[in-house]
Amino acid sequence: MEEQLSRKEKQESLAAAGSRQWLMLSLLSAAVYGLLAFLVFYFFRDTGLLSAFEHGCPPLVQLAIGGFTGGVASLVIWLVVIRSPVRKVLDDFHLIQAISRASFTPFDRIQLSLFAGAGEELLFRGALQPLLGIAATSVIFVGLHGYFKFSSPAHLLFGAVMFGLSVGLGYLFEQAGLLAAMSAHAVYDMLMLYAIQHRQSGA
Repeated sequence: MEEQLSRKEKQESLAAAGSRQWLMLSLLSAAVYGLLAFLVFYFFRDTGLLSAFEHGCPPLVQLAIGGFTGGVASLVIWLVVIRSPVRKVLDDFHLIQAISRASFTPFDRIQLSLFAGAGEELLFRGALQPLLGIAATSVIFVGLHGYFKFSSPAHLLFGAVMFGLSVGLGYLFEQAGLLAAMSAHAVYDMLMLYAIQHRQSGA
């Protein structure tokens, strides 16, 4: 009995240490995205960083629209992926492979998704998209995530799906506002982190 308790305490300690590491990584990446967005505004935009939040629907409406859109996008994309040849090549993408191998607690999935959604959308949609346009920004966004591969039609299809998602976030930013894009991105990430690991576990 004592051995089982000791083993459980050790597992909990390792999980807590892992969560702290994921949180530090999230904070660092969000800070980097924020700094890059600030630099884009400082050198290339006529307005300040906060101006990215000025247009669109009221904040609560943006959050509701974004949450709903992110949930629907997750469901549609996952159904497309698991019912197409893409399912067989998912692990060829380094980010998917890393997520599959990682061990996330529910808190990890939430904080990773929130920081990624806020930081990435601030940089790509809030700072870069008004300069480059939706298409060019989406090419950069998807390319930096490593989702463009040309090894097979299945790889191309996955890249096209991710490009479509990014374009959708771009239009969401333009029509509803930056908070809508951030919340959609966060909800999408949260659900997909779970779905990818659920697929990996075979549960």
